[in-house]
Amino acid sequence: MSLDLSARHVTTRAGSPARLALALIAVTTAANLHTPLAARYAMADGLGTGAAGLAFAAYVGGALPMLLAGAGLPDRLGRGRTLSLALGLAILADLIVIARPGLAALGLSRALLGIAVAATSTLAPAFMTAQFAPGTDPRRIAARVSVATTFGFGFGAAMTALCLIVDPLAWMRPLTFLAYPALAGFALLAVSGLPQGAGRRPDAPMLRRPTFPAGTLPFGFAILVAWAVVGVVIAVLPATLARAGLDSYAGLATFLVIVPGILAVPAARRMTPETAIRHGLLILIPAYALIAWGALDGRIWAVLTGTALAATSCYGLVHAGGLAGVLIRAGQAATGATAGFYLLAYLGFSLPVIVTGRIADLAGQEVALGGFGAALVMAVLVLCGLAARTSPR
Repeated sequence: MSLDLSARHVTTRAGSPARLALALIAVTTAANLHTPLAARYAMADGLGTGAAGLAFAAYVGGALPMLLAGAGLPDRLGRGRTLSLALGLAILADLIVIARPGLAALGLSRALLGIAVAATSTLAPAFMTAQFAPGTDPRRIAARVSVATTFGFGFGAAMTALCLIVDPLAWMRPLTFLAYPALAGFALLAVSGLPQGAGRRPDAPMLRRPTFPAGTLPFGFAILVAWAVVGVVIAVLPATLARAGLDSYAGLATFLVIVPGILAVPAARRMTPETAIRHGLLILIPAYALIAWGALDGRIWAVLTGTALAATSCYGLVHAGGLAGVLIRAGQAATGATAGFYLLAYLGFSLPVIVTGRIADLAGQEVALGGFGAALVMAVLVLCGLAARTSPR
């Protein structure tokens, strides 16, 4: 089945998926650029895991209003201008942390990044569609968006972690923080002149609620569960690793729970979306078991193996498969349906992190990680059954 998400073309210029992918990478690189230092900022400020999780989840404080009330922004400004605005917000977020390193600055920075990434997420599929010929398979489009954003989410964290390994004393302002504005500026140039697939509509309403077309909710709930695991690894796990003297591996764990997912995207393209999310969710259970056991027992090989395994689910099968499933079912309502998909994704990325971090402060890391694991198993079993029932016969 094929789908043209941009039926109204206002330009005949050839598109450039590579240039758009660079811009998507630049925005999502900022999303986790600062997160390897969340635990250190919390310790420096005399705060605990719960506070670090709250600062991390401030990302969703920016993302949710954008998804709920700003989904019409790409129509009003145009997709290119909206993406340029997102890049500008990402630069500002980075400068805030450079100017005043600490947990409060991190929280404000992540709120701005939530706005930037949410705006980018909702326009990316339709904008990428405009770079291809009409009628292109939506699985190909979803795969291109998934690979670009997945690489960006992991790249920022990995580069910051590498800087900390090379120069541990520069943890207040690693080189990556100083280099990011140059990357974002280059991406701003790349966006210029790309075909957008639809003209600006200055009178378009800003308020456009996320939508959940028939058959798309299983994909949304699947990404909620998958990104909850990612959030716990990024925001809660560093404190557990620090207790075992393994805090220098926190950035690498963040990288591994995201970027290896790229390798699973081709497999997701060959499967039906329902099959992709079922396989992805089932992988999460042993992956998380390895992560939690390794962190609590001080076995870094288990943590790194588990995070790499989880990435194949979270950013490979579930993300690429789920997004393709939403695009196939949404038709011309792709923008609203994409906003609905990411609304659930960001809820998963934040609320479980806040709860798990608070439980860790009150009852200990073992209870927090164990309770999250039990909830994960129950959610996976329910969703796999739901996906099986909604799969086309």
